[in-house]
Amino acid sequence: MAWNAGRFDRWTPFGPSAAALLLCAAAALSGCSKSESPSSGSSAASDTGASGSAMASAAPAASGGAGGANGGKTKIGFSVSTLNNAFFVGLKLGVEKGAKTEGFELVQTNANGDAQQQVNDAINLLSQGVSALVLNPIDSKAIIPAVQKANQMGVPVFTLDRGSDGGKVTSFVASDNVALGATGAKWIADQLKARYGSPKGNVVDLIGLVGTTAATDREKGFSDEIAKYPDIKVVARQEGGFDQEKSLNAMTNILQKFPQIDAVFGANDDNTVGAEKAIDNAGRYKPLGDKEHIMVIGADGTAQALSAIRAGKQDATISQNPIQMAAKSLSFISDYIAKKDVPANYAWPTLLIDKANIDSDEVKKYGLWSLEVSQ
Repeated sequence: MAWNAGRFDRWTPFGPSAAALLLCAAAALSGCSKSESPSSGSSAASDTGASGSAMASAAPAASGGAGGANGGKTKIGFSVSTLNNAFFVGLKLGVEKGAKTEGFELVQTNANGDAQQQVNDAINLLSQGVSALVLNPIDSKAIIPAVQKANQMGVPVFTLDRGSDGGKVTSFVASDNVALGATGAKWIADQLKARYGSPKGNVVDLIGLVGTTAATDREKGFSDEIAKYPDIKVVARQEGGFDQEKSLNAMTNILQKFPQIDAVFGANDDNTVGAEKAIDNAGRYKPLGDKEHIMVIGADGTAQALSAIRAGKQDATISQNPIQMAAKSLSFISDYIAKKDVPANYAWPTLLIDKANIDSDEVKKYGLWSLEVSQ
């Protein structure tokens, strides 16, 4: 399913509000990170954990619906793409919190970055009689058979952070990644204007994992916005793959080729950490405020990014909150089962964090999710 930015419902930690977002996001899925271990599943009662106008009508609950077996608890299946990335650990924690709050029994699997394994896992969850399926797809196209199988069985599908290019998805909860990319580009333009008197300079674009919605949408937002500044030159666009090592290698090559680089946009904070290591290794690091400082902005708000911001290695991150985002998706399952309207697309707000506001009440209220996640 494609992300439709014009139909988002919005919610902020400061109170509910409905808002139509800018832009129309391209694709609808995303994925990050590499994997090492085989797919794993666990079946147990989960242990942890409004707003805006409804955008899609809820269909009747699936036949396996609420109040089935297991002491009257509704069984929910959840497939996460990987747990080798802190962001997805945050999603898992949010699903667990949401399931506990809503009184669901939760059955979980980890696809470990293997798209075919994720399809197999999802179909296995369906065979266990789940009343709803929550998917964090590795690949928006590869996940289609699992979504279609759920559709055939009358089981509603809820996607988190990444969507599906086919089949019917009841509700897709994610950040507006097109807007996120545009925010990164606008921030860079503003910083270059402050440095040179007008927005100009050389910029590197480290793209996310190609084939995922997050990467596609962030790249669209960044590219469309940066194109508004004709004196800013994107000297290199390379895939960082949402991966530190791949981004380090890409940035190392870019630094060798271009003696003058003013700023780097990383599609996530793993991309930026890799870029920062390359900048250090090349002897090109200069402190904040130095005219030769290479400005770096990423996305997600990981613990490594926050540490790098405090140390002056990274200038900013556009934080998401996967814990609260995932818990919201579980609340939509409750609404669906109760035959209430649920939004087809729901955009969780992002927040730009830099050295100036990292300890502010605004950031504390938004939530530093990475402090809750341990790997």
